[in-house]
Amino acid sequence: MKNILKKKDIILVIVILVIALIAFGAKLLFSEKGGEAIITVDGKVYGTYSLDQDQTIKVDDHNTVVIKDGVVHMEDADCPDKLCIKQGKIDSNGEKIVCLPNKTIVQVKSEKQSEEDVHVK
Repeated sequence: MKNILKKKDIILVIVILVIALIAFGAKLLFSEKGGEAIITVDGKVYGTYSLDQDQTIKVDDHNTVVIKDGVVHMEDADCPDKLCIKQGKIDSNGEKIVCLPNKTIVQVKSEKQSEEDVHVK
């Protein structure tokens, strides 16, 4: 009886791994890369920057945003928890980096809007 349970466990693990690989592959294939990073501070647009051009943006002496090789990340922040830095690099449409203490948001937007991107007001 124990051998049957082990075989079923192995099959279950293999099925879960296959599903995870398919989901990860679909995300890589179908995620739309962004064309620009929009930085907002306290709800107002601070600036819009192309992801095609490498640059470093100093935002209100609080945050430093870096765009390099088509991805954007928060390199430095004077907030106490540094969670915005830990959020990592983003490059796909709709992804965001949020710094709550400094009220700063970096969002990636693509040049073309897909059917799934719907804004509700």
